[in-house]
Amino acid sequence: MALKLAIPRIKLMKNKREAHVQQLKRELAQLLESGQDQTARIRVEHVVREEKTVAAYNLLEIYCELIVARMPIIESQKNCPLDLKEAISSVIFASARCEEIPELKDVSKHFTAKYGKEFTSASLELRPNCGVGRMLVEKLSANAPDGPTKLKILTAIAVEHKINWNPESFGAKESKIYDDMLNGPSTSMEATKILADPPVVQASPSHEQRPPGVQFPNYDNGTPNVQDSKHTGRSEAPASFYEHNSRSSLHPNNFDHSNASTNNSVSSGNYPPNSKPH
Repeated sequence: MALKLAIPRIKLMKNKREAHVQQLKRELAQLLESGQDQTARIRVEHVVREEKTVAAYNLLEIYCELIVARMPIIESQKNCPLDLKEAISSVIFASARCEEIPELKDVSKHFTAKYGKEFTSASLELRPNCGVGRMLVEKLSANAPDGPTKLKILTAIAVEHKINWNPESFGAKESKIYDDMLNGPSTSMEATKILADPPVVQASPSHEQRPPGVQFPNYDNGTPNVQDSKHTGRSEAPASFYEHNSRSSLHPNNFDHSNASTNNSVSSGNYPPNSKPH
């Protein structure tokens, strides 16, 4: 039966994963020793994933051995025995998630033919009362580890390889703050405090709220018409001043007769004494 072939395959893949975990830990130890904490923080996720896979293979090995030992009881009963439901459902659940062990798919097909597609679908989809072990579901999940878990693993690696590494350099405080931002307030008191203390926004002063002693121009009727004195021919003197000058310059009493007589003499050719041209 395929179930008997699955057990040695599980052991082989488990040993391979364990060797890979040890190699990854040595690489992480070198990163910590050289001060590359950020790189170690990323690669430690591979260690967590490999260790979870090894733990899942341990559970699958136990389940498969239990099913092989109880195979006569399984064959003699039409329905799934209650004391074997967790083992059988867990193997069916893992058959779709452990591609390295193709024998589990054959086992799943065998139980589908015996108990029906509904039984198999409930295990694959994790329906209520499907019987799949919670520990196996957790180990085969793809959830990334949180900050404290990474820090714990890196600290253990540093102690194992006798490396003088300070966990504070890893940024434990920053990771805690980052996790708090993602997870939100941990207690109802913190959430109430956030809602009770909204940010204060100070409004800019308007025309209704003016500081004492300060006057603001009123532009309600439009912008004032401002003319630059450089572009105008006159200064800011009143208009009556220019009108008075223009009238006084044309008055007969203000006319200069001496200038007029001089002009007439020049035009007629008569020159005043001592001014005749040579």
